[in-house]
Amino acid sequence: MDKLKKSRLFYIVKILITLMILYFIFKKINIHQLLSNFKNIGFGTVIVLLITAAIKYLIRFHNWGKYLKINPNYNPKRYEVIKSTFIGTALQFLLPGGYGTFGKMYYVQNEKSATFISVSLEKFFLTWINLSAASFAAIFYFKQFSMTMKISVFIVMILLPFILFFANIFIKNKKYNKFIEYYKAYKRITPQIIILHIIYIVITFFQYYVIINHFSSISFFRIIITSPLVIVANVIPISYSGLGLRETFALEVFSKYGIVSEIILTATLSIFFFNTILPAICGLVIILKKKN
Repeated sequence: MDKLKKSRLFYIVKILITLMILYFIFKKINIHQLLSNFKNIGFGTVIVLLITAAIKYLIRFHNWGKYLKINPNYNPKRYEVIKSTFIGTALQFLLPGGYGTFGKMYYVQNEKSATFISVSLEKFFLTWINLSAASFAAIFYFKQFSMTMKISVFIVMILLPFILFFANIFIKNKKYNKFIEYYKAYKRITPQIIILHIIYIVITFFQYYVIINHFSSISFFRIIITSPLVIVANVIPISYSGLGLRETFALEVFSKYGIVSEIILTATLSIFFFNTILPAICGLVIILKKKN
C-alpha cells in the first residue's frame, strides 16, 4: 500500500509541475493570438507536417527493428515492430523523461532481457542525438563560453556511441558469450542507426523552419542553432514528454532572434501534436484493444 501511495504521489507531483510550468507560460502570452495562429496554419503547412512526421515515424520503425535485432536469435515481424513503436509512444507519458516507453518490451515476442537492452539502446541514442545537436548549437548560440570548451563537449558527445566498440577488450570470459553476440550486433547496426538519427533530427529542424516562417522570418541556420536547445528538454525528466519545459526553453532561445511568444508556442505545440500526440493516440488504441 505504501508503494502504491508513493506511486500516486509521484504522478500527482509530476502533473502539478507540468501544469504549473504551463500556467506561467500561458499567463504571459496572448491566448487569442495563439488560437488565431493555430487557425491560420495553412493547409500546405499541415500537409508538410504530416509528411515529415510520417517520415520520422518510418525512421523510428526501422531503428526499433534494428534495436530488436541486437538479439541475433530473434527476427521481429514488421507488424510487431510497428505496433510496439506506437505503444511505446503512448507509454512514454507515464513517467518523466519518457521512461514509460520501457513498457513496450512486453508487446514483442522476444527475450525480455534482450528487449530491455534494445529499449535501453533506443533511449540512449535518442538522448545522444538530442545532446549532440544541443552541444553543436551551443558552439554558435552561447558566445560567452570558451570556444575550446564548447568544441570539446561536442566532440565528446559525438564519440559516445563508439566507446562500446572497444568493449571486447574487457569481455574475455566465455560466460559472457551472449553479450558478445549483442556486442557484435551493436557494432553492426550503429553506423546506420546514427545516420538515420541525424536525418530524424534534421527533419525536426525543418518542421520548426516551416512553421515559424509561415508567420515570421528566420534562417535555417538559426533554426539549427536554436531548436536543438529546445528539443533537449525532452531528456530532462521533469514533465510529461518535456511538455512545458520545452516551451519554456523555446521562448528563451527563439526570442533572441525576435520571434514573438505566440509564434514560438504555435511551432512547439504543433510539432508536439504531429510528432507525438497523434502516434500516442494510435498506441493507446492498440493498448486498449490488447488490454488483457
